[in-house]
Amino acid sequence: MKKSIAPDRCIFQESYRSSRLAFKKQAVLSGGEIDYVRHPRALADDHAAYGIDIAWFGPRDAAKVLVMISGTHGPELLAGSAMQFMWMAEFSAVRNPDTAIFLIHGANPYGCASIRRTTENNVDLNRNFIDFANVPQRSVLSKQVQDVLCARGLRGPQSRRTLLYLLYLGWRHGLSKISNEITAGQYFRPDGVGFGGAAPEWAHGRLRAVWESNLAHARRVAIVDWHTGIGGYGTPSFLCFDDPASPEFARAAAWWGAAVNQSNAHFEVGARPSYQGLLVRAVQDIALQSGAETTAAVIEFGTYSNKTMLKGLLIDRWLQNAPADACHATKTKLERELMGLFYPTDPKWRRSVAYEGRGIITQTLAGLQHWENAV
Repeated sequence: MKKSIAPDRCIFQESYRSSRLAFKKQAVLSGGEIDYVRHPRALADDHAAYGIDIAWFGPRDAAKVLVMISGTHGPELLAGSAMQFMWMAEFSAVRNPDTAIFLIHGANPYGCASIRRTTENNVDLNRNFIDFANVPQRSVLSKQVQDVLCARGLRGPQSRRTLLYLLYLGWRHGLSKISNEITAGQYFRPDGVGFGGAAPEWAHGRLRAVWESNLAHARRVAIVDWHTGIGGYGTPSFLCFDDPASPEFARAAAWWGAAVNQSNAHFEVGARPSYQGLLVRAVQDIALQSGAETTAAVIEFGTYSNKTMLKGLLIDRWLQNAPADACHATKTKLERELMGLFYPTDPKWRRSVAYEGRGIITQTLAGLQHWENAV
């Protein structure tokens, strides 16, 4: 690996637009092919534009491909973007000739540009990749939880009152059930938290097309979807969704270590939610349909406690459904708070993310090259 061309602090950007500029500039400098899919709501003017940015490095018919995705949830973009920039700046010069690197920057471009976790339709893109002919049904408890989460006022979400009522529901039904209702995804309340949509979102369709056209020749595909929020402060959590008895899970554990088996420890109730419609699973399915093997994980850099991050979900929902007469200053303040919850400005957090991320990228590239020996 060649020496970093920039101090770690330079890999972290402070806005979606500056991250797009840095991503495209570094991709060209590092010899990548770049492409761009503009969002239909975005202006053509490059300064105000937003969309899905793509960079491809290596042969188009490479058998081995590493896919790295950032910005599935808007405020989480900048940490993932930093990881993509790090690979380009530090690792691209030593890429193996039989391997391609496929970077997707801003998977949910509306959310990235607008400081929202959701899409333009208040849809959590990471719950949108389901079979809409078989939409999960709501339960009585689902409705109760969403009614609580959707309480609001003119100045923002009623976070304290909401938490107290959720604790009451947890006492009645069990905290693990309530936690699962909040985070697993729901498909009946469009103005609620974790709404997975009534149909595929714009980003869903464009991403599928991009994956299908670029992964057709791949035979071994590694996938990392970068996120923030879950886990210890500045440290990584690995969420692998393959069967623990499968070769895919065994490879993930061989590449990234014991942390792959410890994902449940990062949730206060001791159990991982039964997530639905995950983006990373959709990439895996497309690769598998082309005859490839996969090793995949959602990698989260932890920020604050689960209870604190719940406030972030409530802020995001309030901003997407804010009253027409809500104060502009209130919206700006809440956007700043939302960004800070998922992307701390603390130098210690960023140093830890850079250090851990560099190690994860090294492990992933090594795993990809020694795929045959992992299981």
